[in-house]
Amino acid sequence: MRFAIKAAQAVRSLARRSVAVIALSAALSMAALPSSALTFIRDAEIERTLKLLTAEIFKSAGLGENAVTLYIVQDPSFNAFVAGGANIFLFTGLLDQVKTPEGLISVIAHETGHITGNHLARRKIVSENLAGPAMIASILAASAAAVAGSGGAAVGAYSLGQSTATRALLAYSRGEEASADQAALTFMEKAGVDPSGMLEVLNIVRGQEFFSTQSQDPYLRTHPLSSERYSFVADRVAQSPAKGEQVSDDLRYWHDRMRAKLEAFIDPPSLVLQRVDDQDGEIATLKRAVAYHRLPDRAKSMAEVDRLLALRPDDPFYLELAGQFMLEVGRAQDAAVKYGAALNLAPNETLIAAGYGKALLATGEPGKEKEALRVLERAAAGDPADTGVRQTLAQAYAADGQPAMASLVTAERYALSGSMEEAERFARRALPSLLEGGPAWLRAQDILRVSEAAKKDK
Repeated sequence: MRFAIKAAQAVRSLARRSVAVIALSAALSMAALPSSALTFIRDAEIERTLKLLTAEIFKSAGLGENAVTLYIVQDPSFNAFVAGGANIFLFTGLLDQVKTPEGLISVIAHETGHITGNHLARRKIVSENLAGPAMIASILAASAAAVAGSGGAAVGAYSLGQSTATRALLAYSRGEEASADQAALTFMEKAGVDPSGMLEVLNIVRGQEFFSTQSQDPYLRTHPLSSERYSFVADRVAQSPAKGEQVSDDLRYWHDRMRAKLEAFIDPPSLVLQRVDDQDGEIATLKRAVAYHRLPDRAKSMAEVDRLLALRPDDPFYLELAGQFMLEVGRAQDAAVKYGAALNLAPNETLIAAGYGKALLATGEPGKEKEALRVLERAAAGDPADTGVRQTLAQAYAADGQPAMASLVTAERYALSGSMEEAERFARRALPSLLEGGPAWLRAQDILRVSEAAKKDK
């Protein structure tokens, strides 16, 4: 897992011709978020697991496979919310406290109910009543420093001001909560998922009702829980034809792996090792591998990774993990081999492709920059919002003797992170050497147009 600063715009589902236009559009469409500093986690394995968990729910809701984007926020609070259209944000505190896949599915189903119920439209009206355009723009604007990391997961951070207006934008009415509950229970029944998972979540929230507002988790403050709401869910669950249904062993396995990986990368390594001191099995081995790497204890970490690969030699995510660990200790050639094997097994995973490209460049071997360029271009096309991959891509273009393209993708990286002055500077540097009217030239022009628009807004 790698941790890198990444632009926070929810843009993966938007048009991809110009990252600058995408960044601006996304910044204007994002709803206010309830934290002064949010850190986003990205990881190929975790994102795949979330897709597995949500596929049937989104299908039951009549939404396309890629209609909703899920983000993981590194924060110990118990929280989840929808913002900026069809974007669901899940906090690691929630992922830790909700122990079962059914419980997590119920949270996602509930937030999907807010999306299909068009509850965000009400927030837009409220926001317009709360403040003028300038204030709203300041609440919505979010940017992150464009700093690249290493390995297979990316984390981004950005800041937003705490205010009464921000909290009001996120607070649902009791009627909307009941509507989202009803929709969620229907989605879960259609998907054949035991709706008892919703009671698991509501019982966690219910235990905080008597805390002071300052001590409550944000979920309770923005998703009010009444006795009538709880009783409705309990009655509906008791009568549900899906009660007692079990998710597949495969889904439960991937859910357990996701929680283990998050715990091992977020909690103090010594605490993680203490928890698994007397445990055997794959999940405990995964936790030990990550914890030892973070200490760092290279020998013990790689020994645990070898055990994982002995159990699952064709697991692309374990191969990716091995590649990350090797790259971070300076074994670039070995890392490239592991990443390459992982990408062969999971050719559509753009985060793995990004790691492979970085490892190839790090070898310093003549000719490797062309292969790195190929995989990094593919990774950037697959995830146009990833500023980290664009930084590595710029390095690959420079190594391949293409300074204009290096400047262009650097301009795009700055545009994604909201640094429009720097974006304009690098776009102007690139333009004279780009074919007029060609795709790269048009991308540079897009950045300049957005930069001009930003100046006028000021």
